[in-house]
Amino acid sequence: MKKYSLIGIICIGIALAGCGNQNASSEAPESASLAAPIGKMAMAKDASNSAEQSLTEMSEPMADNVAKKYIALRHHLQIENVAENMQANFDAALKHCEALNCQLLSANYNRETEYSPPSASLSVRLPPRNVSIFLSGLAKNGEVLQHNRDSEDKTIQVVDAEARIKNLTDLRDRLRLMLHDKTAKFKDIIDVERELSNTQGELDSIASVRKMLALETDLVAVNIDFTAAQGVTEQGFFAPVARAFKNAGQVLMESIGQVITFVVAAIPWLFIGIFALWIVRKFWRRSKS
Repeated sequence: MKKYSLIGIICIGIALAGCGNQNASSEAPESASLAAPIGKMAMAKDASNSAEQSLTEMSEPMADNVAKKYIALRHHLQIENVAENMQANFDAALKHCEALNCQLLSANYNRETEYSPPSASLSVRLPPRNVSIFLSGLAKNGEVLQHNRDSEDKTIQVVDAEARIKNLTDLRDRLRLMLHDKTAKFKDIIDVERELSNTQGELDSIASVRKMLALETDLVAVNIDFTAAQGVTEQGFFAPVARAFKNAGQVLMESIGQVITFVVAAIPWLFIGIFALWIVRKFWRRSKS
């Protein structure tokens, strides 16, 4: 009996050991099967992070291109100067403009006359970094009465011009390659040359437009009107009386001038009339005799 009981205990121990090994082996594949999705998820996460980083790197230049604006800036100033210093201040503004590498568009100076004070106008384009220096120099030589600033967005025109330039350049290059095709017919070559000429003309035209836009957006336009300071009689209590006397003298001189013009214009007709009267009188005497 004891022998059979001992054998049964041994068999039960062996069975329990086998179950433990089976559980261990079953747990090992399960842990391996769990570790594999985790590794795949980690790899997928790293791939998504790298893809997101690459997209971020690609989106930054695109954001810069989208954010870039082409703005045309303009300044309009009215500067008052003493009439005696008008010429000197105008020449100083021109020299200062040349020293700052400006582009001169127009420069006009009207000298003082009997009925009007001197005046001048200046239109230039300056690099943005030199605008404040130029304006401060103008303020030193005269009093700034008005200073207006305005801007115009040229981004759409610039982007459209650059896109057309790129497309026309690609078309021109393809047409040039077609001319080197030795198997092409003579008529086809003529058509390609005609199309190439038209494409080159359009490309030159749009390139000129792009250069004009670059001048407006890369440089700042400054328009200046120089005016003479008014005297005491022109801006005080008696200003209307002074203007009335001035206008009265001008009207009087214009009337005298018109009379002189009329007399000078009537002198030839006066001689013709005298000669006609002499002839009529002579025939009258003959008919009477």
